[in-house]
Amino acid sequence: MSSLPAPDSSPTSGAAGALAGVRVLDLTHYLAGPYATKLMAGYGAEVIKVERPGSGDPSRAIGPFVTPHPDPETSIPFLYLNTGKLGVTLDLKRAEGREIFTALVRQADVLVESFAPRVMPGLGFSYETLRAVNPRLVMTSISNFGQSGPYRDYRAAEIVEYALSGLMALTGDPARAPLASGPAMTQATAGMCAYVGTLTALFQRGRTGEGRHVDVSIHEAAVDNVEIAFAEYLHAGTVAKRKDDHHALVPWELYPCRDGYAALIGGPVRHWLPANDLFGEPLLAERYPHMADRLAHRPEVEALLRPWALRKDKKEIYHAGQGRKLAFGYLATLDDVVESPQHAAREFFEPIDHPVAGQQRYCGAPFHPARTPWRSDRAPLLGEHNARVFGDLLGYSAARVGELRASGVL
Repeated sequence: MSSLPAPDSSPTSGAAGALAGVRVLDLTHYLAGPYATKLMAGYGAEVIKVERPGSGDPSRAIGPFVTPHPDPETSIPFLYLNTGKLGVTLDLKRAEGREIFTALVRQADVLVESFAPRVMPGLGFSYETLRAVNPRLVMTSISNFGQSGPYRDYRAAEIVEYALSGLMALTGDPARAPLASGPAMTQATAGMCAYVGTLTALFQRGRTGEGRHVDVSIHEAAVDNVEIAFAEYLHAGTVAKRKDDHHALVPWELYPCRDGYAALIGGPVRHWLPANDLFGEPLLAERYPHMADRLAHRPEVEALLRPWALRKDKKEIYHAGQGRKLAFGYLATLDDVVESPQHAAREFFEPIDHPVAGQQRYCGAPFHPARTPWRSDRAPLLGEHNARVFGDLLGYSAARVGELRASGVL
């Protein structure tokens, strides 16, 4: 069993990964938990993903798939969320499977699980039980509403968490029904919280020698995403409402252009005035140089800007505004994002080979600590590393692993 390496300011520090030497048992599924352990693996931890024999992580059955027909080895969500991990199978509902898992816990630094709160204690794996097996273990539990409270056993999905958090009340056109976010942002936020919480507990263990139980509520992570709206409500009693496109500043919205939409953001007078040559409209500078002028005459300003935008391409507007120190942008398609020269320069999208799915491009590191590499390895096949993990860690022979597989324990 290992612990976090001591801080090192030498130029070669972190060459093996910031979390090298940390062993993680991954009992997570779907999105939030696998994203947390994906980050751990990416920064060097040895992550052992434990899956159910036969079917594995339920996300293996969720499309879209790389192949024309559903295949548990080509599920795009699974491939993306489980890069860099070792894969084993183990039936935790069987006594022998639980004994094997307990042996793995003795040699682990971290256990991350995303079952409903009743499941781990029901299997005999409560934190108190596992702490008796390994006092240095950091156990991170990710669940819909946390390990306590009247809702702890309630079921939820992304749209439920988004609605209950208050986020949905602030999303969409106020004249229509509220909207949910397209991506599963509350799940991803909870995964990042689990990652940070686990590192915090490991840091504390480095000082005390004792592990901790980290309790992550997906719902609370979603509430935290509401940010300033809750701060205003708690501090001033202000209830935020859904807004239309009319921001408190002018301009500050998406305008239709020749090939999509461009974001025009009004800047201070020192930047707005020199941009008059961009618009080719003297009135914008002469009559409305200050934000206060533009706020007072919103319809007139928009009447000048909208025809201009319709004659331009979105990227043309973006670069022209940025070149004049105005924070312009555009509504990017996924093609625009993948082909962005900014991402190319930072090598954000990386190719990874997989024996079944083939070579695919993946998102790379979400942040870059200096001199700390990000490991880009593929997701495991179901049970791919049974012989390696159970042989190296528990001393099982190939014959013993074969027996366990034949009996359905692996």
